[in-house]
Amino acid sequence: MLSLTRSEDPSNPTGLNNEFIYKGKTYPINLSFDTVISFYQLLDDDHFSAEEKIVVAFQMFFGFEPHNADFAVAAFEQINEYLRQNPYGNDDDDDVSNNDMQGNVMKPIKYYSFTQDAEAIYSSFMEQYGINLLREKQRMHWDEFKALFAGLNEKTYMSRIIQIRMRDTSKLEGQELTDAINAQQYYELDENKTEKAREQQFMGFMNTMKAWAQS
Repeated sequence: MLSLTRSEDPSNPTGLNNEFIYKGKTYPINLSFDTVISFYQLLDDDHFSAEEKIVVAFQMFFGFEPHNADFAVAAFEQINEYLRQNPYGNDDDDDVSNNDMQGNVMKPIKYYSFTQDAEAIYSSFMEQYGINLLREKQRMHWDEFKALFAGLNEKTYMSRIIQIRMRDTSKLEGQELTDAINAQQYYELDENKTEKAREQQFMGFMNTMKAWAQS
């Protein structure tokens, strides 16, 4: 049994999650925000084979190559569950539910990407918090990063981009419509960086890992 736990290590006074327990043994795990974002970038990187991604990802989080296939599969299943967690359920605050033509509620749309929007996020953290994220690499925990990201006010660059993407243009006309469409096209998310694409990439990653475990 593997579980992600809050640290009781005195050197980690925040107590934020940074340990995995597997069959009674504790493994430290690197959950800094830049490690998580680098993992997302890795999933989207075609320069690595699926097998290479397993090794690189494991080194990112655990600092060593995976030798126990069952541990590796269990670890990344738990990592995926952890990264999807949010304080108000598993739908992020910036998601909006849409209805299809029959009025059925559809899965919320993601209006941001931690990778594609990296520069806007950096700018917004500096603007609101005075935090230079480049200096926080390997220091700021993913939980802390997510909380600060969720707390960005509507005046920040990132929040304005999200507002542009979310804007309903169906009732706009003339120059206002043209400007809104141009802005949405300019800030349009790459299909490879949407939440749906990321989930598909992770599923492909997990399928490769499971096949490796069974080989």
